[in-house]
Amino acid sequence: MAVSSLGVGGGICLFVMIVVLTTKSEPNAFIYGLRVGLLLGGTFAVFLLAVLLPLDLSAHIFLNKGRYRQIWDLEQMREMDAEGTARQILHACRQALLVVPYITAVSDDVENMVTRGQTSVSWRSAGEDMEVEITPLDATRWHIKVLSKPRSKNIVFDYAKNFENVETFSSNFVSIIGKDKVVLSGDAPEVKPAVEVKGDA
Repeated sequence: MAVSSLGVGGGICLFVMIVVLTTKSEPNAFIYGLRVGLLLGGTFAVFLLAVLLPLDLSAHIFLNKGRYRQIWDLEQMREMDAEGTARQILHACRQALLVVPYITAVSDDVENMVTRGQTSVSWRSAGEDMEVEITPLDATRWHIKVLSKPRSKNIVFDYAKNFENVETFSSNFVSIIGKDKVVLSGDAPEVKPAVEVKGDA
């Protein structure tokens, strides 16, 4: 928040100095720019605290439902185990990604068992990158890990968009594969990955 406020204030300060110097040749341009920059930078900081932060917190609290510890993290991850063939799991991952709001591109890396997707810009974020890693546990059981993170490293608030992305993926994946064939991590004992499985089984 401090970095964002300083960036906005500094940009405004520089802009005011340039305008004053080019239009009036005012010797106190630096002072004018500094004052305006501090004022508007401070106003922006107050806006972040009073408006954007409560919106972000309320969105996370509304979607959280008390289930996950990493609720406040911008980068969100969910893990689960599922039964099925390699083709069924890959298809389910792709279909579940396609339902994520604002998704624009989904690609499959069949060789490495990874499915990726990107979301477009919305009022809540500048877009996210999503990745689904599929790890074989045995011939018909798979460990699925879905990750959603902001595309930009300068994001301060995501209004629970990454949280919503992984939740949407997870619920749709379960619907496609079948509730009786999916176990969310934390609900089952840890299983070590087996040797690499070749083919579709």
